Amino acid sequence: METAVIYVTILGVISGATGQQVDVEPVVFSYPGQTVSLSCAFTDATAIHITQVTWLYEPKEGERFSIATVVPNIVPNYPDSPVKGRVSFSPSPPNLTSPSIQIRDVRMSDEGNYVCQFSIFPDGSKEGSTFLDILAPVSSVTVTASSTDLVESSSVHLSCSSSGSSLSFLWLNGSSEVTASDRVQLTDGGSTLTIVSVTRYDQGPFRCHVFNAVSEGTSDPLNLSISFGPENIHLTISPSQEYYVEGSDISLSCSAVSRPAALFYWFLNGDLLSDTEPELRLINIHESQSGNYSCEAFNDKTMRNQTSQPSFISILTPVSSVTVTASSTDLVESSSVRLSCSSSGSSLSFLWLNGSSEVTASDRVQLTDGNTTFTIVNVTRYDQGPFRCHVFNAVSEGTSDPLNLSISYGPENVEITGPTKSELEQTIILICSAESTPPANYTWILNGKEILRDSAILIKTMRTSSDGELYICQARNYVTGRTSSGEHRLFVKELGGLSAGAIAGIVVSCLLGTGGALGGGFYIYKTKFKSSAHLHKTDQEENVYENTI
Repeated sequence: METAVIYVTILGVISGATGQQVDVEPVVFSYPGQTVSLSCAFTDATAIHITQVTWLYEPKEGERFSIATVVPNIVPNYPDSPVKGRVSFSPSPPNLTSPSIQIRDVRMSDEGNYVCQFSIFPDGSKEGSTFLDILAPVSSVTVTASSTDLVESSSVHLSCSSSGSSLSFLWLNGSSEVTASDRVQLTDGGSTLTIVSVTRYDQGPFRCHVFNAVSEGTSDPLNLSISFGPENIHLTISPSQEYYVEGSDISLSCSAVSRPAALFYWFLNGDLLSDTEPELRLINIHESQSGNYSCEAFNDKTMRNQTSQPSFISILTPVSSVTVTASSTDLVESSSVRLSCSSSGSSLSFLWLNGSSEVTASDRVQLTDGNTTFTIVNVTRYDQGPFRCHVFNAVSEGTSDPLNLSISYGPENVEITGPTKSELEQTIILICSAESTPPANYTWILNGKEILRDSAILIKTMRTSSDGELYICQARNYVTGRTSSGEHRLFVKELGGLSAGAIAGIVVSCLLGTGGALGGGFYIYKTKFKSSAHLHKTDQEENVYENTI
């Protein structure tokens, strides 16, 4: 049989009565079925003669008896005993100063004290004692847990059981030894491991390592499932922007640290939505879907939940159909007008433009109703526009078509151009002009008597001296209802008359002299003169006018 001896050796010295020494191993451990060696040595150099060596067995109960004896030059003797046939000196023949023995196939009944006794001449006997401790080997190491399905902050008990004797216990978490701490308790000789307030990092694997002096064994790993969370909840929105145009697609994702994976619930302005997935997809969104979105993570093992901070999603309808209307587009200077801007869209801002310049509030300009209404008090001829309304929000913008105002004013600055002196039978031309929109109607008065209506040009042949004196041109604007006059004094003396060519020259000269002042007014007069049936004119005036053009 193969010898497999496992020792836990404590070297000791046993002293005899007279001081000689016998060295033995005080304790030798083994387990059933093994071969064990018991060592013995007499170390007293003064010894002259060893006459006999005897090994005796002292059971736990009962008296000692001899199991092996040897004397010099004699074959060893093995008396009848429970170990006969299993005990022998080693080596054989033995060395009398170190007569070690072997016991094969040891049994639990072999446990006890073994005494190595030397008979020495002339000093008597010396002996040393070794205790043979027969241990049951470690086997069937098993770990059980009060529960393997735990919630963080709860407690768990791990128990280790094993066959064998004189057992010691060591706990391992992975490859690290578990030691006692504030959270970890080792009780029942180390066979029970208690973890108070477990954390997510206590999942294992846990193993129980059991050993005694002759053997050892380790359990299968045991893992704990520790539920925790949810925590660290986080809501993300993609794409991430401050405003979204109606019709966009938005994805909201909710995450949380949790075991097992959390269930998710979605809320809009505190109202529960039907979605329960980690991702909430908003397709072709509408303005009505604007609001505060939040998600809640729920762990059905821990029965805990956590809610994210709300994230506001602003959905805007784009600007469209920008239109400007006016209380009136046909105005009289010094009156007031109100322009209103309307537009489709949401969260709108309004800006008014006059040509390319922004309209700002002033003493005459009022911007009200969130700038949708633009009021001009005491309009002037320079307020005709074009006016546009520019509307915008965070996602789009639009501008109305231009709107122009027709502003009537005048007449004012009435002027009469023409000669200040004339002779009898001479034909003179007087031209009246005024600043007016629409163009004014003109009436000529001579010496307090009306002589011509609806004509800016007065062509008259001086027949008598009474045709001189004071000419008045009265300009009237039928839209504004205003009238303004200009005066021209003409003196007549008796001299030769003018030919037709001279008259034409005077007309051209007058026209050139009045230049820019008449400008368009004369053109307007020409048109009106020819097309207005109600104008009063003479054949002579018509002919003179045509000749001068």
